[in-house]
Amino acid sequence: MAIASSPAAAQQPLPLKDGKSWKHKHSGIVVPATLGGAARERGMAYAADDLDVGLSYVVGDAVESLSFYVFRKTNGAVPVWFGQAQWGIENRDTFGRPAIAIAPEAFIPPGQTTAAGLKAVYEPKSGAYRSTGVAMLAVGDWYVKLRASSQTRSPADLSQWMDTALAQIQWPRKIPVAPEAVPIGDCPAPLSFPVAAKDAPKNGGADMMSGFLNMAAARSKTKRTPATAAALAAVRWCRDPDLGGNTRIYRQNADGENYLLAVGDNGNGIWVGPDPGAKVIAMTERDKPAEPRFSITAVTATQNIVFAAQDRLPSPQRVMEIVAANRRVTTVPTWGKNKTISINSDAL
Repeated sequence: MAIASSPAAAQQPLPLKDGKSWKHKHSGIVVPATLGGAARERGMAYAADDLDVGLSYVVGDAVESLSFYVFRKTNGAVPVWFGQAQWGIENRDTFGRPAIAIAPEAFIPPGQTTAAGLKAVYEPKSGAYRSTGVAMLAVGDWYVKLRASSQTRSPADLSQWMDTALAQIQWPRKIPVAPEAVPIGDCPAPLSFPVAAKDAPKNGGADMMSGFLNMAAARSKTKRTPATAAALAAVRWCRDPDLGGNTRIYRQNADGENYLLAVGDNGNGIWVGPDPGAKVIAMTERDKPAEPRFSITAVTATQNIVFAAQDRLPSPQRVMEIVAANRRVTTVPTWGKNKTISINSDAL
């Protein structure tokens, strides 16, 4: 299953100047033309308006390589997307099911005061590489990921090389305090779905309300107060068993009513849980019993797509079927000047 984060036309080379640093216009992060002694090879934009970008650095004929990514923080948390990045390493044929050499550990990113980043290093079991690793952190409203691989460095040396590369990047002067990152573990008990979910009765009012709430939440500027920082710090993410293809269920504090279905490792996901629009409508219709209604919302860098509501918490397989069939109800832009909610009238 794939979620289209942007039109294909948005996937194009970044405009780079030889020997010049590149600046991410939204976060203010400046990445030099040479990183960790490796020359920049290319840059790519995977979503419009620099919402998901990557820079590649290589030494020789890919004897060593660094990849630096910045993508919009729309959902999940550092432990979630770090876990997704780990899956990509652990299941890549190039590394032959690599063994963990330096277990996932938290670190204090440059310019920050809390151990808000996560890093892990692997030792490949086959192929030309001696070591490979990944680091993940948040910078305000953006996620940053660094990938490194080497045919010559030991895992310990690669870890130091990654630290050197991160130190050479120019970070914003004022970075909002991020919660400490905790390596993710399995949930105490995975979700179960004993009764198959079905489409909930159509409710145009709830669907429209969910669309407005989606837009308001995505565009709001939350003030980072001690209270909000404490709330974020109290959240512990866990994961359910692997669904295959780098698609996993993640939950906050082992929540049994909500889950995030992460797809890939660049921030695309599907939130599944009680329909917020139906909750608001129920508050205005207290004389009517509220019917169970669960929403399915695909979250990308530029938009949230709300799909057909269900009468109970749907299984991930049910969610995939609905998304694959493109049974969308509303499409809500969450970036840029466009604030028009697109509605599929047949679904209301």
